[in-house]
Amino acid sequence: MAAACAAQPRHGRPRHCATEEQMQMVINTLKKQSFDSGKREVADLCVVIGTFCVHDLARMAATFSFDDNRRQFLEFAYPYCVDPENYFLLREVFTFSSNYDKLVDAIHDKRRRPRH
Repeated sequence: MAAACAAQPRHGRPRHCATEEQMQMVINTLKKQSFDSGKREVADLCVVIGTFCVHDLARMAATFSFDDNRRQFLEFAYPYCVDPENYFLLREVFTFSSNYDKLVDAIHDKRRRPRH
C-alpha cells in the first residue's frame, strides 16, 4: 500500500514512499525502544535519510506513548514528507484534537517565516 504512493516533493524530483518491508523494519525498531526519547532519535534519523508519506509518518507516530511526542515528531518530519498536502490526515493520530491544532499552528508559523 505505501509503495504505491508517489508524490512530487518540493525538492523537484519525484520520490516514492517506503515499501511495506521498509516500514515494518522501521516500526519494529521503534517498538523496541523503551521510551519515546529513543523512538524519537530513531524516527528522526529515518525521516532524514528515508522517503516517507503521511501514511508512513502516521504509523511511526502511533508508536509514541504521548500526544506531545507525536506532535513534536510530526512537526519535525513535515519538511521531509513527500506528500505534505495530506498532513490533514494526521488528525486521527492524536488522542486530543488540541495537539493536532498545535501541529497545524506550528506548520503555519514555519511557513510564514521568511527564509534567509
